[in-house]
Amino acid sequence: MPHALQVLIGLMRINNVQFLSNMANVLSLLFIPVFAGSLGASYIEIGFIVGIYSATTLLSSFIFGRLADLHHLRTVLIFGFGFAALSFFLQVFALDPLSLTLARALTGFSVGIFPGALIAYVHYQKQSLGRFISLGSLGWMAGFFVAGVIGEHMDLLFLLSSLFYVFCFLQILWLKDIEKPQLNVPYFSLDTLLRNSGTYFSLFLRHTGAVGVWTIFPLYLRQLGASDFWIGLIYAINPAVQFLIMRRLDSVENEKLIRAGYLLSVVGFVSYIFAPTYLYIIPGMFVIACSWSFLYVGSTRRVVELNPDKATAAGLINSMIGAAGVAGALLGGFFSQSFGFEATMLGAALSSILGFLLFKVFGRAARKKES
Repeated sequence: MPHALQVLIGLMRINNVQFLSNMANVLSLLFIPVFAGSLGASYIEIGFIVGIYSATTLLSSFIFGRLADLHHLRTVLIFGFGFAALSFFLQVFALDPLSLTLARALTGFSVGIFPGALIAYVHYQKQSLGRFISLGSLGWMAGFFVAGVIGEHMDLLFLLSSLFYVFCFLQILWLKDIEKPQLNVPYFSLDTLLRNSGTYFSLFLRHTGAVGVWTIFPLYLRQLGASDFWIGLIYAINPAVQFLIMRRLDSVENEKLIRAGYLLSVVGFVSYIFAPTYLYIIPGMFVIACSWSFLYVGSTRRVVELNPDKATAAGLINSMIGAAGVAGALLGGFFSQSFGFEATMLGAALSSILGFLLFKVFGRAARKKES
């Protein structure tokens, strides 16, 4: 088979995996707060259940991003998708808040294993990261819509998630490994994190506020009168717009994207506070979709382009998202129970402002150091 055709088939498989894995994640994600509540969990316990998923994602993203830089990308991918297929299936056996917490911890660890390796694979093949990342958003859109149609039949959602990961695993088995630079770096090092601290920690602040909102958002939509179908449809708007936007960002400078992302986040989160019914949430979803498209593509592209350890740099983006998932879920549960849903959304707007200011300060310091 000609080499060019092998490369094309490999990229098609990687693209399929990006779409299906993100769809699988969402099928198990959307109604977790509602499902946890039906098992007797309080808002604070719901925050912990959502947060443990992100905590284990943080851990595995750091570990396996480094392993992917030092070893074969295909080996990391095979292990990651095989483990994800198993862990997502085990969610079927969650019958109380404790067992659900353990199941979500395993699924969170599994989904942190492969993203860094996937991003590195696409980068070394000299393909557009924005277009590749957008397929993940397309998977989120499809997952939200399907979950909304199925509703709170959690066993079915968990089984479908596992099945999609089985498909991903089979795609990766047929994937050819690629040559990449051999790096002489230690297994455990914070150098990459510290060199790019402005990008990473600013993203952490903004996403902490966002996760606080998403932790209780299905419950907020319910309060505004939304049915299961409308919850799924409203959630699907966000990744649908992301898919369209991310594919058109190749020519825009990373720093401009990042700054615009923070400012649009403020506008979007504040708009949720004033929604009288669930239909008024929809414009804000468009704004938030644009903000995350700019932030995620700009931040990922920036760290991958500036660092030799590509999988580690990309994996740390996922680690920041995981860390924000922990802090945001706990804060979202606490603020919602103590002060109401609106306070959580105001907190997300404030965290976006802080992220913007931190990125400006670190960016100014980096430019002075270079000069």
